[in-house]
Amino acid sequence: MKRTGPILAALLALLALLVPGPAGAWEAQTTHAGLAEQAALASRLHARLELLGFHGGLFEPLTIPPADAEALSKALHLLSPSQGSVPDTRGRQPALAWIAAGAALADLPTSQAANHFYDPTTGTGWVRPDLGITDHVRELLGRSALPARGVPAPDWVVAKENPFSLTGFLDQYAKAVSAQTPGERSRHMAAALIAAGAMLHTLGDLGSPARVRGDYAAQLEPLGGGPDDLGSRFERIAELAYGRLGAPAPGRIVTRTHLRDYFTSTDGTGLADVIARSYFSPNTLPAAAKVGGDTKPALARPTPTLPARLNLMAASRDDGATVRDAAGVCLARYRVEHDVVTFSLDDDCMLEEVSAILPEVSAFETGLLDFLLRGELAVTVSGEVSVTGKGLGAGTIEILAEDERGVRTSLGAQQISGGDDTAVLAHVPVPAQGLRVVAVYRGVDAAREPLVAVGAALITR
Repeated sequence: MKRTGPILAALLALLALLVPGPAGAWEAQTTHAGLAEQAALASRLHARLELLGFHGGLFEPLTIPPADAEALSKALHLLSPSQGSVPDTRGRQPALAWIAAGAALADLPTSQAANHFYDPTTGTGWVRPDLGITDHVRELLGRSALPARGVPAPDWVVAKENPFSLTGFLDQYAKAVSAQTPGERSRHMAAALIAAGAMLHTLGDLGSPARVRGDYAAQLEPLGGGPDDLGSRFERIAELAYGRLGAPAPGRIVTRTHLRDYFTSTDGTGLADVIARSYFSPNTLPAAAKVGGDTKPALARPTPTLPARLNLMAASRDDGATVRDAAGVCLARYRVEHDVVTFSLDDDCMLEEVSAILPEVSAFETGLLDFLLRGELAVTVSGEVSVTGKGLGAGTIEILAEDERGVRTSLGAQQISGGDDTAVLAHVPVPAQGLRVVAVYRGVDAAREPLVAVGAALITR
């Protein structure tokens, strides 16, 4: 049973004509870009950009000259200009657009989408399902975009082969503070935001139940736009219902001590853990069961569970019955025919789930972005320039002076061992020239997580 409301059905038919090609995730240029924008707007990013001299904050124009990054420029121009993430001919667009661009680019090339899965029950990522003769024909035609196996999402964000990894973000973020000229810093900050957007995308994909329940066949359903328009009907419904501008803002911000804990954690509070135990996916629904005195359909996973008693009388009617969670969200439909109860997910049920899941994804993505930007230094200018900071481990602090042209010059770097939140960690004489000083720390935090921390202060004379 697959029930579709008339408006949603019309939208599905229209989108099938407009969006050919394989869909590998929450739709990258709409759902993912919108979620990344909402995370940016709710996070500390605007204030951090202003502190570092990007005075427009999220709306500060940042430039990556196409000649400096030809591969990136080509990838960006594979995106639709109408979605607002494609820079102008100079390679210039606002900071907010760069983070949305990173969210859209995370699936390019399409093979990268295989690294956006994680099943917390098995600890594995994507495994391409066997679709029989259809899959074989697609391989012969060269249209099989996803590899046989993928890197699990929590591992992918820190993998060396990932062009948008945590290491790449931290490197570009530090250079966005320490680079000499405003143009260089603009380029590095744009690159850091691209990496951040791609990391948000990887985390956000774990909000789709099939991705965290080992249900890989659900990602290769025919969506109607031709032989290559394969993807998740669940994720396509999210695009239809919310698009980009309708992506919900977070109702809260999730905080964690470790990066991996946003994805999965031993206490079961990672996004993958929460979604995997809270929702069914198309191919992990309860099994069909013969109606009898004690009807208990077998579950593919221990959770979510079914009610102690199913309403088999209601399920015998044309519309069937519904399993709902404690918040009233549809988890599955069930129906009795010929004394057999079967379960399904129709479009309206999936839309209810999407509406419940997207705000949770937004909360996790905002928390992850704040985690990436959590490092703060206090810089004071008095008899000397001194730097303090909380929660730092071993690393290096560099202090730089900025002149009236915006050019920054290093005043020195000092190694620190960390551990003292009250002591002055680094200090230098007040420079004879300059308008302000900035400081950047590269190292680890108290939990031994990689960290870049930053701070700035005006020089008053």
